[in-house]
Amino acid sequence: MSDGYDLVVVGLGGAGAATAIAAHDAGARVVVLEKQPEHAHTPSTRMSGGLVMLADDGPAAARYLDACSGGMIPPSVNAAWSERAVDLAAWLADTAGVTLSPIGTAEHPGLPGASTISVGQPGAAVRRLDPGAGSGDTLFAALLAAVHRRGVEIRWSSPATRLLVEDGRVRGVRTAAGDVTGRHGVVLCSGGYEFDERAKQDHLRAYPVHFYGNPGNTGDGLRMAQAVGADLWHMNQMVGRAIGHFPLDDGWLNVIIDIDPPGYLITDRQGRRYADETMQAKLLHGYYYEMLHYDYESGSYPRIPSYWVFDERRRATGPLTLTHIGACRVGLYDWSPDNAAEIERGWIGTGATPGEAGAAVGMPDPASLDRAVADYNTACAAGTDPLGRGPETLVPLTPPYYCVPLYPGGSNTSGGPRRDAAARVLDPYGEPVPGLFAAGELGQPIGMLYPADGANLSEAFCFGRIAAATALGSP
Repeated sequence: MSDGYDLVVVGLGGAGAATAIAAHDAGARVVVLEKQPEHAHTPSTRMSGGLVMLADDGPAAARYLDACSGGMIPPSVNAAWSERAVDLAAWLADTAGVTLSPIGTAEHPGLPGASTISVGQPGAAVRRLDPGAGSGDTLFAALLAAVHRRGVEIRWSSPATRLLVEDGRVRGVRTAAGDVTGRHGVVLCSGGYEFDERAKQDHLRAYPVHFYGNPGNTGDGLRMAQAVGADLWHMNQMVGRAIGHFPLDDGWLNVIIDIDPPGYLITDRQGRRYADETMQAKLLHGYYYEMLHYDYESGSYPRIPSYWVFDERRRATGPLTLTHIGACRVGLYDWSPDNAAEIERGWIGTGATPGEAGAAVGMPDPASLDRAVADYNTACAAGTDPLGRGPETLVPLTPPYYCVPLYPGGSNTSGGPRRDAAARVLDPYGEPVPGLFAAGELGQPIGMLYPADGANLSEAFCFGRIAAATALGSP
């Protein structure tokens, strides 16, 4: 069973591009199967901020990743990732002509090995998520151009539906146009299950949870891998924060939410603040954990959705989302500069009182927001917050007020087929499924703590390269 290809890559995002490039450069004939059409291709790498986690010292970075994983990822897997992360910036420059500017460090600086972690952004960035520099769109365009320069065959609008097994080995995939096979097997780079409602409800820590990554990520690779005997790991893990989830005529819009500058509070459905909101203001990855609380007595998640209250200063500052990344960047929605269109749509509630603003977006106990804002303003006047916010963030709110529902969500799920340090997909007994490999957010080796901005892209590029090398070394 062979079509003359050495390797079949399923999915053309960051991981798929890295796999295809590395395999081609090793002398392989590669075919990439992408489910989306070329004119509507929205991989998560393209929708991201383009940030990439790097490492200066492999063993030290591995210790940091071990500490972040909370025991969920084997040290050998973290070591393999860390080793590749050391030369990742050079690989991107040599392969795709991408230069990265240093804009960040480890998200958890107190953990061992954190000092070796850095974060880069494409172009001449002077600050994190600098809109004047490169974004995920820039980064992915460079990678895609590198794939095209190599003459790698890309089959657009070609969703894979099943893995093909011959003599106990994965040899290819089934598509609507026919079977596609490769001598060395298949690398699954098909993304997570961010838009598979059943999988999210079955596996994530709470529900509903929404994602602002690729809408085409519907768990295809997860099901294909399971069908040939793959084990699963950390299915409850994701890259998370509070996000916006808004109705459109033909579906839903999910976007990153920027609550900065100060002059904000977030409450549960009963108008109770529950965590230091500066985690969300800094776009860190811990606030969503606070949103997942389950109330046994009521049988509900009282913080889903939560409600963000702000005033005219934030509305006038600019869009409530980052329009240079995500859905806005790839043309799925055009957010208005002054938020007027979103107010008109009813996504942003307005009112002379916080309660009126909350009622406008369906907050179940809007009067409680009046009390919450009054208590918050009292804390601002005292310069002391019961939830520990710094005095510099305690800016009082004044009318008119605005309110937006927030949901736990983020860029991507990270659970999926279990893999080893060589990117081989494993069965429930820890044995490799012959001919099957994976890279990217489908089974991404990220555990309890998100290591740093761009860790998801770093992993996709590093394990794409690892998967190609391992696959081509197999019979």
